[in-house]
Amino acid sequence: MWEALVKRRKKLASHVPQSGGKQGVPPATAPASEAKNVSPGPKAPTGPNDLVIARNHRNPLASTDQCGVAASLAEPSAANDGRNVYYTGNFDHQEFSTNRGSSFSCAQPYPAGPAQARFPCCDTQVVYHRARDVTFHSMLYVDDLSTFTNGIVRIFVRRQIPSPDNCYYDIDFDPTRTDVLADFPHLGLSKKFLYVSANRNDGPNPEDWLGAGMRRFNLDQLAACRVASGRAINFTNPGGQRILVPGSGTQNVMYFSWVNTPTQWRVFSWPDDSTRVGSTLHDVAAMTFGDADCRGGVNNADWADEIAANIVGFNVQTAITRNSVNVWVPTNSDAKYRQPHIVGAEFRRGKHPNDLGLVQQPVIAFSGQCAGVPAVGVNDSGDQGLAIGVGGRVGGRGPAVTTAVGIKDKYNQGPGRFVFRKIAQATYNPDDARYGDYFTVNRNSSCGRFFDATGYGLLGGTAPSNVNARYVEFGRGPVCS
Repeated sequence: MWEALVKRRKKLASHVPQSGGKQGVPPATAPASEAKNVSPGPKAPTGPNDLVIARNHRNPLASTDQCGVAASLAEPSAANDGRNVYYTGNFDHQEFSTNRGSSFSCAQPYPAGPAQARFPCCDTQVVYHRARDVTFHSMLYVDDLSTFTNGIVRIFVRRQIPSPDNCYYDIDFDPTRTDVLADFPHLGLSKKFLYVSANRNDGPNPEDWLGAGMRRFNLDQLAACRVASGRAINFTNPGGQRILVPGSGTQNVMYFSWVNTPTQWRVFSWPDDSTRVGSTLHDVAAMTFGDADCRGGVNNADWADEIAANIVGFNVQTAITRNSVNVWVPTNSDAKYRQPHIVGAEFRRGKHPNDLGLVQQPVIAFSGQCAGVPAVGVNDSGDQGLAIGVGGRVGGRGPAVTTAVGIKDKYNQGPGRFVFRKIAQATYNPDDARYGDYFTVNRNSSCGRFFDATGYGLLGGTAPSNVNARYVEFGRGPVCS
């Protein structure tokens, strides 16, 4: 099933040029970052500004079929509401914890979908809205588990994490047709709206891209399980397929972005009080895209396939702070950085949503291993929490890929030399060149300085039973109770 879906994505992306565009501004100097090895348990601070892993718990149910079908491409996602944690992942397992991840129990199975998309497939995500004290989680539903000619996104509303879902909403990104696959869905939150994105593909014609869909729905109506009003917009691009994902840290203006050319970003803005979306173009230093070589682990396998560092942007992330908009994308190795790495751009926010000015171009790069698949969240201080894939290396024989967490803040400002801590022990790389792109980083609901994150590594083999899935809480300074 998963191979069929990924084959569609790769076939469509293969037609998109990876190079082109005018010369960008000169690249910034970015020293190598540091990725420290995983510790057996939480890390106590040795200094007031240390990166602290407050909690690092394994979810053993994510490597079994007890709570739904588990997969070696784990892609775990989670959010917390105080001591309660909701946790989901591929293909369709879901669990909850009432003790901050120390132990997990099975949630109810996913129900069947509507007639045009009956099967719960994959690509789950969890977000929590603190002001309304509601957890939302999503699932991609499809019509057939081998052909994938039609798909919808189902949004579940859960007011109390240990209790069952209160309701759900089926989001059809083209209600006039029954042969459009709403692929790669993601969620985002602002003060007033839940944002839902999906890559719209022509079901019968896998090489035809119909656009990047973005929809938003009234949060008060969703939380009350009433009919939810909203708007839908579809974005196309003369340069070929691009992916859009809602930003994190949004207050009154939602931002999202894509790489327009290897030397230019396009940043979109959608204010809560407007029905119109604006966008701006920004020249940056040249980025290199292509099929990254990230071989390693006991099996010396490559965990980065041809879409992991692709200009199409399956792994583009956007973070919004009070003063800036920050974009991140994984790129291939180049003349300056021997290993595949992550490139960002920070834009200063002006008085108007489209008033953005380039501040710096941070780079997350390691001297002896690859970095990719970033996920990002924003805390109350405006700091960015990051979870990334680290491992493998060009030429092979690198360490096994795993998840590492770090922070972009006044202690690690960029453009380089970020400090990350690996959170999951791993010995093997995936044997299908897929590590995943659905990790989550959320603001911790109980402590505005800290973050929640998910990640995993493959320990002792490449089967679903070898998934070492983690739930972590991290930040700086004293650990929140």
